[in-house]
Amino acid sequence: MDSIYTLALNGTSSFSNKLETTVITGTGTPIKNNPSLLKRANKKAITNQLVLAMIDVAKEKGETEIIKRYYNTFHCQTKLISKDGRYYCNWCKNRWCATCCGIRKAMMIKKYYPILSQWEEPHLLTITLKSVKAKDLDSRVNQMVLAFQRIKDRCNKRHIRGKGMKIIGIKSLECNFNATKRTYNPHYHLIVPTRAIGLYIKQEWKKELNKNEFNVGEKGQHIRAVKETKRDLVEVIKYGAKILSDPDPTHKRKRKKGDMTGLQIYANALHTIYKAFDKHHLYNRFGFKLPKSEMAAKSARVVDDFEKWEYNFKLMDWINNDTGRMLTEYEMDSYLEFILNTQIDKELC
Repeated sequence: MDSIYTLALNGTSSFSNKLETTVITGTGTPIKNNPSLLKRANKKAITNQLVLAMIDVAKEKGETEIIKRYYNTFHCQTKLISKDGRYYCNWCKNRWCATCCGIRKAMMIKKYYPILSQWEEPHLLTITLKSVKAKDLDSRVNQMVLAFQRIKDRCNKRHIRGKGMKIIGIKSLECNFNATKRTYNPHYHLIVPTRAIGLYIKQEWKKELNKNEFNVGEKGQHIRAVKETKRDLVEVIKYGAKILSDPDPTHKRKRKKGDMTGLQIYANALHTIYKAFDKHHLYNRFGFKLPKSEMAAKSARVVDDFEKWEYNFKLMDWINNDTGRMLTEYEMDSYLEFILNTQIDKELC
């Protein structure tokens, strides 16, 4: 990601920052005719409200360490630098930051799409196990991560001995919260090269998780052919947990794009999920290596005569320090504003 580092702070705004220098890296993001700017402003506004609510939750529980990380996200991309029609910024890289998740998603697509598009019959596999209450989510996630590692090791040994197929794919770890039942359902989404590999992993998943007690039935395990590679890749890597969710995800209705009726934000539940995911990779590949990147290392350069922008939390936009101009002219959807003002639940978990 492109970033900025201020080297010196000299001069006044009347000199239009000509006496001030800063270091920028990367190619930046175009400003003119870029619809993604409005999406970024929307994600920033949602994330700010979420992390403020999760800060309240963490304070109530006395969890000071994660509060620092939440504040880091609150200040993510609050200061921008623009130069020659492109802007540069730093980002927090936290998994609860919707803005950073969007950036990470674009990077993942660029990394994996060329490989997945060469698979002849890719399939999307979902594997899960029984839902749990909040107090058991940590151990459940640990159980899932360990189980998948054992499956990989076991299948790899069989393949080396010539007694089984090699398992290959990409996977992501996600978790849904059911506010009606107050339960959590962690699950894996995978894309694999063939249906046979998907069925093999599903079989091993059920065998591994049911060794000592029944945890996995046929319900919740799904496999289907990938219909459109890029779209299904986005489905796998889009998030670790939904910020806006139905009170009961098992009975959710089909929604048209932009329909947010009835959605809520369960800040305490999201805090619980992110804590359980801590120190675990949400996205990973297995059974294959990525080709060596041919991209050159990002070059850093010192620039002057640039423009500075600062995020205004009330206006929900970046304001030019010298001219007062708004970067995106973002206006929040009225129903989303209603959700952020009245439908954030900090108790339920």
